Amino acid sequence: MMEKEDFIDVVFRIARSQGYRTEFSEQTGYDQIDFGNKKLHAGHIGKLYPTVLIDDADISLLIDDVAPGRPCSHRSMREIIEQMKEEYEL
Repeated sequence: MMEKEDFIDVVFRIARSQGYRTEFSEQTGYDQIDFGNKKLHAGHIGKLYPTVLIDDADISLLIDDVAPGRPCSHRSMREIIEQMKEEYEL
């Protein structure tokens, strides 16, 4: 099992490889992924760990719990997590 910081790093790497822009937010003090209309920052992503890696995890519900009002990130995060699971055989 990977550590939380490694999980966050991998999510950001995969997001960039899928064409999402990442940037540092002075406002939050975190790196963040821009999903078009809304963003998830490293703090949000860290709160998803490790539950989001469970096979039947409801990623939309988990995101709503840590960052409500960001439905545009749900499908993208599902794709990122699927790719992570494939790459790391999780």
